[in-house]
Amino acid sequence: MTLTMERLKDLLDGEDFKYFLDPAQDKLMLSARGLNGSYQMLVLLELDGRFIQFRSMHYHACPEGHESLDALLRVLGALNYQLRFLKFGWDPSDGEVVAYGDTWIEDGDITQAQFGRMIHAYLSVMDLNYARIDQTIKTGEDPGEIGPGEGGGGPSGLPPELQSLLDRLLSGIGGDEEDEDDDDEKFTRM
Repeated sequence: MTLTMERLKDLLDGEDFKYFLDPAQDKLMLSARGLNGSYQMLVLLELDGRFIQFRSMHYHACPEGHESLDALLRVLGALNYQLRFLKFGWDPSDGEVVAYGDTWIEDGDITQAQFGRMIHAYLSVMDLNYARIDQTIKTGEDPGEIGPGEGGGGPSGLPPELQSLLDRLLSGIGGDEEDEDDDDEKFTRM
């Protein structure tokens, strides 16, 4: 048995994602918001349902000849060496930086738990590395691993200085509670 588009839609429904189905091709488009930004991605069903790919859209760009390209490629290579499911790529023809995850289905099926782990791991790793890649492109220097909410915007998406002011204001109004959500659940489905 191979994966069908109906089964893929059921799996996304099971994770409470809203999506757009491309009527001309076997691909779904969806959006999610994480700690460091908002992301658009495709879920592509290929090779007669034997292969599935998660792929980012408009994640980053660094054109050929950019002064930070060498530093960016070193960061992408280091991340690809460390990561399992998600990989980063750079397209020399237009400078697009993508995040993708590939899985061969062949004649099997994906359970809801497997699919949930794949999509949440994909989104979490993509989000957690966004600021590192962004800063490398802007400065030409790898800032190293950046923790959640440390890289240019927390859950609110505000710059760190503004977020700090807001946090101080809120703490004076009784906003001292810590949010202890699981990392996988820090995404807002759009």
